[in-house]
Order: sequence, then structure tokens, then C-alpha cells
Amino acid sequence: MTEADELEVIRRVVDGDIEAFERLVVLYQDSLQRMIATLLHDERRLAEDIAQTVLVEAFHRLADFDPDRSRFSTWLFMIGRSRALNALRKKRPVLLAEIPETSAPPNDTSNAETYALLDRALQQLPPKQKRAFTLVVLEGLSYEDASCIEATTPGTMKSRVSRAREFLRASIQTD
Repeated sequence: MTEADELEVIRRVVDGDIEAFERLVVLYQDSLQRMIATLLHDERRLAEDIAQTVLVEAFHRLADFDPDRSRFSTWLFMIGRSRALNALRKKRPVLLAEIPETSAPPNDTSNAETYALLDRALQQLPPKQKRAFTLVVLEGLSYEDASCIEATTPGTMKSRVSRAREFLRASIQTD
């Protein structure tokens, strides 16, 4: 969906077309959940709950969205980031004690092994590098959009992604 199409859908939602909001949900729900899950150290169920809450909140606050200040995805992800960080603050002692399980696709053994290696390496990344890598590489956001979500500069995001790639490459090669 182009940015112009997205703005038209947003205008329709603000004008009361609830079905138009479904298009935005379909477009962003999965990536929003993944971003939130990354911030929550892969607590998928909590990430799903928070993503749903964020989407409801975005629906109610859509009239406040200013397309001159940011893209819709950036605005939505910033709300998601804020809610995820609030949840992290409340659950921090529990999250630090948990070790996330690795799940691999069931079919191809070599793909499963590669996935497991990558998953273990991702878990070892420093949090800021992990979030940067997830937003830019896995979610496909631009450095500019990711930097808005993380409240930093695009240059810092590039540096974090670069360091994450170096770490992951070295980690996978040594295993």
C-alpha cells in the first residue's frame, strides 16, 4: 500500500469507516507483534495482547495522527514500543529470570539447525542491537523509521545493525 493509499484509508477510518481500519490491521498487526515480542524478550502471548491493545488505542486516537510528523507505521510502532516498555518495567524481574525456548520449523533439519543457531545468537545480542536488527532487517523498516521508534539517530541505528550483523556472522561461523 502506498503512503497516499494509507492516508486515504486513515481518512476513511476517521470519517467512521470501521472496515477501512481492518486494512491497516492486516497490514501492520504481524510486524507490530514481532517488534513488541522482541522488546519483551520473545514473550509471544503478552506481545499479542499488547499489540491488540495498541491497535485499539490507535483506532481511538487516529484523529490525533499527524502525517506531517511521521508515517503511520512509525506512529503505530512508537505506541507499541511505549506499551511494551511499560509492560517490561512491570515484569522485569520475571523476564530476566526466564530463558526463551528455541522453536524451529519442523520440516528441514538443516534449516532447523540454522534457525536454532541464529535464534541463539540473536538472544545473545545486546538489547539495543537486537531491537535495531529486528526493526531494520527482520521487519524491513528504514533506518529513519527505526530511529524514530528507538528515539535515536539513523546513524546510530546503522551502527547498531552493523554491529549486530558482525556479531551474528561471527557467532554462526564459530558454531
